[in-house]
Amino acid sequence: MSESMMNVESTVIDGSFCQPLESTRLTRTSNWSPNETTIRSSKNIPCITKSEQQLYKLYAQALADSEVTQDWSSWVEMMTINCQKCCSEAEISHPIAFRTGRQPQLSRNIRTLQIERDSWLLWNRARDTLNNTRQDLPEVIPGSSDRLIVEHHLLNNPQLRMAKAVQGWLQTIKLDERYQTDIKMAMTKLEPKRIYWEKTCHFLKSSYNANLPNPYITSLDFDATHKQKRRLCDTDEQEENDLLQIVFNLLRVGEYSKAKNICKSTGYHWLAALLSANELYHDENYYCSETNDIIYPVEGNKKRIQWIESMYELSMDMRLKLYERAIYGLLCGRIEALIPVCKTYADYLWAYISCYIEQEIHHILICAHQNELTDIEKHRILSDNGIRNRQLKMPLIFDEILAGCPTHIRDEALLPFNLIQKYLILADYDRLFHSILSFLHTNNELNGSLLRFSTHICLFLYEQDHSEKFNQKNFIEILTTYIHHLIELEFKDLVCYYISKLPLDNQSTIMAKFLDTLSNRQDKEYYLKQGFTYKIDIDTSLLILAANQRRDQTFDKDNNEEIISTNSKNLNENDYKQLEALKLLTTFLSTQTLDALRFANQICRYFLNDSKYEGIRIALSYFPHDIDIHTIEANNREQSVDDLREFKAFGAYI
Repeated sequence: MSESMMNVESTVIDGSFCQPLESTRLTRTSNWSPNETTIRSSKNIPCITKSEQQLYKLYAQALADSEVTQDWSSWVEMMTINCQKCCSEAEISHPIAFRTGRQPQLSRNIRTLQIERDSWLLWNRARDTLNNTRQDLPEVIPGSSDRLIVEHHLLNNPQLRMAKAVQGWLQTIKLDERYQTDIKMAMTKLEPKRIYWEKTCHFLKSSYNANLPNPYITSLDFDATHKQKRRLCDTDEQEENDLLQIVFNLLRVGEYSKAKNICKSTGYHWLAALLSANELYHDENYYCSETNDIIYPVEGNKKRIQWIESMYELSMDMRLKLYERAIYGLLCGRIEALIPVCKTYADYLWAYISCYIEQEIHHILICAHQNELTDIEKHRILSDNGIRNRQLKMPLIFDEILAGCPTHIRDEALLPFNLIQKYLILADYDRLFHSILSFLHTNNELNGSLLRFSTHICLFLYEQDHSEKFNQKNFIEILTTYIHHLIELEFKDLVCYYISKLPLDNQSTIMAKFLDTLSNRQDKEYYLKQGFTYKIDIDTSLLILAANQRRDQTFDKDNNEEIISTNSKNLNENDYKQLEALKLLTTFLSTQTLDALRFANQICRYFLNDSKYEGIRIALSYFPHDIDIHTIEANNREQSVDDLREFKAFGAYI
């Protein structure tokens, strides 16, 4: 972290990112035209909302604040909060956009911002899971409860921790306002009751008294429809389908308690008990001291291993309803039962991750309680057809999704943000950088949200010393593209700050190219001062800028009369550009170096060749009239004498 950043207090005032460089700011004109060949070929920039414009500045502010405090956890959280604020502001303007006919464009912008927000939320949950593995943990105590055994393995298994974090993230982003509204609307169809299949029960009672023929079941066992091969009353059938779908939707967002409560309130106590059976066994009384008088309730299912085996078989029983099989498949980790109810790529990923977690937990408990299993149970569980032999592997989950999903899900999985999220989950940072560059090179329309998120993820990894895991050239290209993007959006106040994030060898080149895009000298002076604040090598930047302004010499040796002509020609735009570069050299170089004098001699030769004597006079005016060898800093004094002699010869000629 640069020393100057310790004194920076970044603030947002009236929507602009400000650094306390000086008490007043130089007035700058707005007649700026970007040079499309300076940093990178220009892309088509889509219109962005006012709130999204603010987001660029909030990102830079949060990054600068984190460099001062070194609290990178808060920085990632601030990124998520900033995206959420931006989404909320954009949604507020939705009715106005509807009246002005810009609703489709604003809807796309809001959706993109939501994806960016969700990506930050993923990184906030997952970034520490792979780095906090405890290697010094003792072995788990024999006889420990299932919950303690699994918690111990979570500390040792970074992939399982990552899976839990991703599962929680997928549940969180699914539980948006619209999803909650849909669930509430569906729940209004269900009436609270003490028993399930109320209409069927009423018909049985009526038909028994009236001796009517009965096409329905004759008992209220929850599996009576399969045992008797009879059906329910149509109303009860529809209510059960609705209930199962609602329960699954609640499980999809991790609302297990709500799912059990709604089962109890509608009379489906057997389904509530089935959901409770998935809990890990734990008896707190076993771990309390003898002096403790409080008796705690026993939690979970002590026979969970055998129960999972039963659920594994039921989940593929085609006599059961679709969502009932999906619920059983989720509880036991059988992906084949979940796939038919998945509608989006996020649903597919959640299903695979959830099944992976359940399978890992099942395997952990089998290993822990292997001595307690009977020979028959061992043979059934550990056989070739057992769960363990078809267990999912975390690194291969994404490949399995692509191999077995429909075309529209595959297309969704290959979207830029989804691929970036994939590599963040797998911690494959080299492929992450390659995929980002691939999107930037192939898309004609530059996605501001994608570039903004990608750049700051790369900055985070670079600042956290993960550079050994990726190619630094890719990082430089991504950050350089973002700098060019800021220039095109006229966010020039942010450019110097992001240039300072580049490696030192690249800062001067990009700074010179940025200065070359500025047409006003006051702008250049202002951003040169800003560059000093961020410890950018301004001397080298100015020398590169001057070198870029040089033009090919077209001296005509046969036209001596033209050379000594007294008729001075007018200066053009390129001439003034070279003079401006010379002015910046003489003003901002830390010492009066030989390079400035040589550049002055070179452009004076051009002006003399073109009979532009006014240009020579202006160039000479930038140096003190009494300049001598002692005021020039150079390693080769003999060479500097020749350059000084040439410079004074121009003065004598004029």
